[in-house]
Amino acid sequence: METKELIADLAGRLGIEFGNEGPWSFKADDIAVTIDSLPEMDVIIVMSDLGEPPPERLEGLYKTLLAANHLFGGTAGATISLDAETGVIWLCRALNTAVLDGASFYSAIERFVNTADNWHTIISDYRDAVPNMAKKDDEAIPAGGGFIQV
Repeated sequence: METKELIADLAGRLGIEFGNEGPWSFKADDIAVTIDSLPEMDVIIVMSDLGEPPPERLEGLYKTLLAANHLFGGTAGATISLDAETGVIWLCRALNTAVLDGASFYSAIERFVNTADNWHTIISDYRDAVPNMAKKDDEAIPAGGGFIQV
């Protein structure tokens, strides 16, 4: 299917309207998703802003993100990246239009939204944990003495 046909089919399934020209954006489960086309490569790009990481805990978060990126183990075929100018973390997936139909495109978008939602939560949890950190000897330790609580 052509990109415009895929976009029209997706819009119908989502019950929304898209313009004729991209990029196309919508929200699902409070996750903003942008879809754009690279016609010279027969690729549709799907992307989502996952948020800005907390500066106090970058090393742990970046390690988690890199591990998830490895062989797409935690990204469902997407890639996690950092916009160096803004500091925002992005999830991005390239989909080959030659192998897509309406149903498979919708399924890919649904998986992408679920993955973006999960990573948005993980990044938010890292950010929310920062105020709960206590300082001791210039080293951040979790409140509660550093013991793992289950």
